[in-house]
Amino acid sequence: MAQVGQLAKLFKAIAAGDLVSAQEVASDITASEERVGHHGAAQMLRGSLRPNQTKGSNGANGGANGTTHAVRGIMLHDALTLLHPEVALSDVRLRSNLRTSIEELRLEWQHRVDLEAATLPRRSRLLFHGPPGCGKSVTAAAFGADLGLPIYVVRFDAVVGAYLGQTAVHLRELFRFAEANPCVLLFDEVDALGKHRGDPLDVGELHRIVITLMQELEHVHPAGYIIATSNLPLLLDPALWRRFDLVMEFPRPDQRERERFVVARAKAFATKVTPGLRAKARKAASYADAEMVVQAEARRNLLARLSRR
Repeated sequence: MAQVGQLAKLFKAIAAGDLVSAQEVASDITASEERVGHHGAAQMLRGSLRPNQTKGSNGANGGANGTTHAVRGIMLHDALTLLHPEVALSDVRLRSNLRTSIEELRLEWQHRVDLEAATLPRRSRLLFHGPPGCGKSVTAAAFGADLGLPIYVVRFDAVVGAYLGQTAVHLRELFRFAEANPCVLLFDEVDALGKHRGDPLDVGELHRIVITLMQELEHVHPAGYIIATSNLPLLLDPALWRRFDLVMEFPRPDQRERERFVVARAKAFATKVTPGLRAKARKAASYADAEMVVQAEARRNLLARLSRR
C-alpha cells in the first residue's frame, strides 16, 4: 500500500488545486504498487488517473472552467510528446512528386490569410503512407520545423482509455488542441486507431474509436496541421481515406536512391564509401536501414582510429 508520506503529498496537492503535482504523486503510488506485485491495484489506479472527462462538465463537479479543464490538461500533457527534428526539410530524401507536394503545402501556409479571404481552404489534414523507414515521420517533423511550428507526436498509450467512451473523449480533446494551437499534430502509425471495421474479433469499442476519429477529421479546422502516418494502409478503414485533404505515398527507395543516400550520409560522418559499404547499402530495404549501415561503418572506423592512438 501507499506510504503515509506519499498520501500526504497527494492530499496536499489536491488541497492546493495543483492537479499536475497530484498526477505525478499518483503515478508514483501506482508504480510503487506495481513494484510490490499488486498488479490489479496498479491497473485500477492507472485507469483512475485518466477518468472519463465527461464527468465534471457541469457545476456539480468543478464547472466547465474548473477541475475538468485541469484534468484535460493532464491528459494532453501525457498524450503529447514534443519532437525536436534533427534533419532539415531540405536534407530529407524525397522523390520529385513528393517534394512538389510539400512545396505546395508550404506556399499555402505562407498565403493562408489570402486563401481564407478568398474562402479557399488550405490543405491541413495529411496522410503519409508507405513501408517503414522510408521518410514519413521524418518528413512530417521536418515540415513542421521548416514552418516554425512545434511538432507533437500523439502517444496512443495515453489516449486509449480503460473505460467505455474514454478514448473518444480523449480524441476530441486532441483535435480541440489542434484547433487552438498552431502546430503539427502527428498521429504516427495511425493504424492503431483507424483500423478497418468489420473484423469479427474486434469489440464494439474499437468501432466507436474509428468512427470518432473519422468524425473529428471530417470537421476539424487545425490551426496548423494534422498528419497521420501508416505503414499498413490496407488495414485502414476505407472511409478514413477521404477525410484527408492530401494523401502522399512514400515508396521504398530503389538501389540508386539508396546508394546516393549512403554517399551523402557517409560524407556527413566523414566516412569513406568503400565497395563493401555500397554492397551493404544495396541490400538495405529503406532509408532507415541504410542510415544504420552508414552509422555502423562510421562507428567501426572511429573506434579503430581511437584504438591505434
